Amino acid sequence: MVINDINIQRKRTGFRLNLILKLYGINKSSYYAWFDDNGELKSNIERQPIKTRILPEEIERVINYRKEHRDVGYRKLTWMMNDANVAYMSESSVYNLLSARKMLYGWDSVKGTDTEKEYKHKPQFVHHHWHTDIAYIKIMDNYYFLIMLLDGYSRFLLGWELMTDMLSSSVQMFVQRVKEKYPDARPMLINDNGSQFISNDFKGLITRLQIQQVFTRRNHPQTNGKIERMNKTVKDEAIRVKRPGSYQEAIDILQEYEYIYNYQRLHAGIKFLRPSDVFFNRQEEVLRVRREKIQRARMNRIIQNNRRKYVSYSPLAKVQF
Repeated sequence: MVINDINIQRKRTGFRLNLILKLYGINKSSYYAWFDDNGELKSNIERQPIKTRILPEEIERVINYRKEHRDVGYRKLTWMMNDANVAYMSESSVYNLLSARKMLYGWDSVKGTDTEKEYKHKPQFVHHHWHTDIAYIKIMDNYYFLIMLLDGYSRFLLGWELMTDMLSSSVQMFVQRVKEKYPDARPMLINDNGSQFISNDFKGLITRLQIQQVFTRRNHPQTNGKIERMNKTVKDEAIRVKRPGSYQEAIDILQEYEYIYNYQRLHAGIKFLRPSDVFFNRQEEVLRVRREKIQRARMNRIIQNNRRKYVSYSPLAKVQF
């Protein structure tokens, strides 16, 4: 940070502050504007140029929205607010605002994922890669088996079924039903080495369906990371939250969540868009609208801050009526 460098150079050289600032090309007024009346360093938001400074009413809206969404990372929160017409800021502005108020709630560091451990070839278009897996779902004292098919490019959930068994025939019927919904698709199906997927009957089925099968590395489920994360997401955001008491209730919960996931939930892996935005090729329009909202908000800040600056310095502002 520049201020730290300035302090280090002052101690090292013994030069006066004015000379140090001149060497750094910083105006004295700009330097002192970084500090409040108590000599404390202002937050990044408060050090913004006055004309583009975030407005107080915007800050209030962000804080209120944050209180309602404490478990969401700041990046996702940024675009949730944008789409909900709450506030229009960059991810860095939201981070600085929340950080200054200690409202990151554990999201102050973003941990990346080891994408090298996933299937090495990335999908280039919708229906390029399909991912599938079977997850155990416990309802009361019974276990059921959730199988899903996920489009790797858009993260769109193509289909799912809560099965009462893990027979190869059940898996084959599921895959065939999903493929019938998308007859023109010629995907690569990425799956593990479970007995349902390595049987000759299953291989014969996907050959007839014009699907190319790709096996993940044995004992390395992370190579099919997209569907593994999908399994965890469904459990965390639907099953464990709603706690179904019966098979039919679980079906109802999953049907509701399928719509939320595909059409409402922002996904970190696709620039915080909704899977349906990418699946139906609407992503550029959504991103364009977001950018326009941020630009209009920036222009509004300039107008509002200029007005407030004028009122603040106007002789009439001091006149008592």
